[in-house]
Amino acid sequence: MVKLKAIPYKGEKGSRGRGVAGLRGSKLGRGKKGKAAAWVAPGIEPFTQGELDGLCGIYAVINAYRLLWGDDFTHERAARLFKRMAKAAPLAVFDGLTYHELLDLIALANRAVPAKLRLEVRHKEFRKPANGPAWRVDTYIKKLREEVNEGGQVAILGIQKAFNHFTLIHRVTPSTIKLTDSESMSHLRLDRCGVTANTRRDLWIMPSQTVLLRPWALSPNDLRKRARKRAT
Repeated sequence: MVKLKAIPYKGEKGSRGRGVAGLRGSKLGRGKKGKAAAWVAPGIEPFTQGELDGLCGIYAVINAYRLLWGDDFTHERAARLFKRMAKAAPLAVFDGLTYHELLDLIALANRAVPAKLRLEVRHKEFRKPANGPAWRVDTYIKKLREEVNEGGQVAILGIQKAFNHFTLIHRVTPSTIKLTDSESMSHLRLDRCGVTANTRRDLWIMPSQTVLLRPWALSPNDLRKRARKRAT
């Protein structure tokens, strides 16, 4: 199983979701960083949260709750959940998270929040087909667009190559993937994304590490449970 590790520099191979420090600007839809104070050396910029730590996976989970539940998921609730997840995965601050550690933290979060704020987690929809062709960019994006745009869901993606990162998406357009991201990226351009390890494009999106999330209130499974309760 491929992991997301440290940000690769000068050929260093990594596999834990660690945050963004590689690409900037138009490739990612990210604005320029603030300039340093006048009294320091010209061109020196401050390090920001996410460049030295590996907490992008934890933030992706918290932002999923925030995006789906809005003001019901308060700052205080988010802070408590962050503390609980950080205690459960203390090495994440240095090494980031593996995909399976991310799933474990989502399960922990669902146990920690009130029942009315729990999310349905689906992580098997984008596994490599046992029989048939592997994912291509067009087939993966089509499936992702259906699940996110039409299914009332958000998705956590694992990204590698130019940098290693977990991010949260809330919409897919014909040319971009729209993000709610802890690194303040606004979007990924589809023409810079591939879905195979040997892609020549800037970013490798791993279909098998796509996690779909939606409120249980919108889950067909939840509706069936309610129907069974009414029938008894």
